[in-house]
Amino acid sequence: MSGTLRESRDSRASRGQWSNQVEFVLSCLGSVVGLGNVWRFPYICFINGGGAFLIPYTIMVVAVGLPMFFLELSMGQYAARGPIGVYACSPIFQGIGYSMILICLVGSGYYATVISWSIYYMVVSFFSPLPWEGCGHPHNTQDCYSKTEAKPCEDNNGTWYNQTCYNISDLMLHPQVKNLSLHTVSASEEYFNNFVLGKSASIDDVGTLKWDIVLANTATWIIVFLCIIKGIRTSGKVVYFTATFPYIILLILFIRGITLDGAIDGIKFYLLPDFEKLLKPKVWGDAAGQVFFSLGVGYGSILTLASYNKFHNNILRDVIIVAVGNSLTSLFAGFVIFSILGFMAHEQNVLVSDVVASGAGLAFVAYPEVVTRLPVPQLWAFLFFLMLFLLGIDSQFVGMENMLAALFDAYPKWRRHKPWVTAALCGSLCVSGLLFCTRAGIYWIELMGYYGSGWCLVMAALVECLVLSWVYGVDQVLAGIHEMIGYRPTCNGWYWLILWKYITPVLLTAIVIFNLVQFSPLDYDGYVFPPWAQALGWLIAVLPVAVIPVVGLYNYWQSYKVFKGSKMERLRWLTHPDPATWRVVRPPATNQQGEEASEDLLMGQTKINP
Repeated sequence: MSGTLRESRDSRASRGQWSNQVEFVLSCLGSVVGLGNVWRFPYICFINGGGAFLIPYTIMVVAVGLPMFFLELSMGQYAARGPIGVYACSPIFQGIGYSMILICLVGSGYYATVISWSIYYMVVSFFSPLPWEGCGHPHNTQDCYSKTEAKPCEDNNGTWYNQTCYNISDLMLHPQVKNLSLHTVSASEEYFNNFVLGKSASIDDVGTLKWDIVLANTATWIIVFLCIIKGIRTSGKVVYFTATFPYIILLILFIRGITLDGAIDGIKFYLLPDFEKLLKPKVWGDAAGQVFFSLGVGYGSILTLASYNKFHNNILRDVIIVAVGNSLTSLFAGFVIFSILGFMAHEQNVLVSDVVASGAGLAFVAYPEVVTRLPVPQLWAFLFFLMLFLLGIDSQFVGMENMLAALFDAYPKWRRHKPWVTAALCGSLCVSGLLFCTRAGIYWIELMGYYGSGWCLVMAALVECLVLSWVYGVDQVLAGIHEMIGYRPTCNGWYWLILWKYITPVLLTAIVIFNLVQFSPLDYDGYVFPPWAQALGWLIAVLPVAVIPVVGLYNYWQSYKVFKGSKMERLRWLTHPDPATWRVVRPPATNQQGEEASEDLLMGQTKINP
């Protein structure tokens, strides 16, 4: 049957196991705590009511994030397989595993390029002065604005434009300057768009490769390769640094940030509650989306990490640690970011709302602009971009481990050639990522990010929740958890049963509907993507969802070779685990005579005999 595992009798040890549970927890934290915690959550919190946003956010953590996180990790640990292998528990729905791998594959391609920008900025942070300081560079335009250069002019009530100070009499001779000066672009933004990206006018205008970004992108993939060359034996050690050091940098930046003028105003702006916004559906939709995407549910990566656990590991404990750690990191990052934005607003004598940014605009435009006004700007720039790099790189190699696990579970003989297989996968994605290193690369990154990790990810998770709750069965899931940790968690399992069967699916359905209702054609920096690009985006979004019924139909067709019965009997047969292909590897048990019993036991219901 297509997609079934050929490694049914392999032991957990042959796949590899964590040396200790600290490695697993740190790997999970490294996977879920990424760039979005720093450059998305603070902004989402701010625009949705500040401190009041924590109410819907917390509710969504409990009702959506935690249940799905627990469900995926539990299934991964119990089955000791990657996504494709886990969903062999219901072969007709095994396409869920393929869907996860496709979504992960799309994300890994462009995410590496974003990480490479951090490497590039880390390198140029050693320059003095910083290359984005001032407007006297060849990449700058007449609209470039530098607060440092403009300050002497503006202190004397002048207007600074095109590196020239215009006093009142000059403005009478050149009245157009006053209007032009209202539409300036910061020096850091011009550096990012015109020099680092070399951004073209449209997605159609691919232009030439940016070789400095190509070099940084290649370096990213080499680092990823070295981190995962021996699987969790290497990545499990790397996360001791990559998952913990960003917290040290965040703490350093926080201490520096709160000492800046205007920092308190920025933090007040971040947390000042606006309870009226809680009446808006969009706030609840944003809270659900933030929780869902920040925990990495639906990619299969966390499921794969859990598959390397020992069978009796207390997975519920680890789930709570990681989920709480992820949320606290997001909240703390907001203090760091808004203390800096408060300083930026103070320097420009504007409201904090006028300088608020998110995403790449925060990381590669707003923050670089701020550090030019700090003592020893090279130090603060390097620390910030090192933090971004570390936040991104462990998420990246966890995603790669997810795809490799799927390959090795399906083709166990390839495991003996793991370095070569890993090199081939990393090399292929590095080469395919050259598209993102062109002058139109930013448009392709936006296209992939907008369509490749939106509603299709939520849809895949919704099908996953329904299949495990209603087809495979919540009772079976809870029985497996009981077997692993020794008890049925939280009110004898009733808490999780109600969430998995009813509340979480309803909320996931609401998120899908919300995303579709709120959908608008993709645009970037005022540029609306052409129809062919939007169509390609929809193809990217639909493909991971479409693969679920396609794999189901293929498995149904293949079942004619081994099952003789009516169509309904065949469908029922395909919803149950196949004892020949989906077996759970438990620790060796002993019988009453002290002899070791067989460790390969069937998980789930007994399959209907042909």
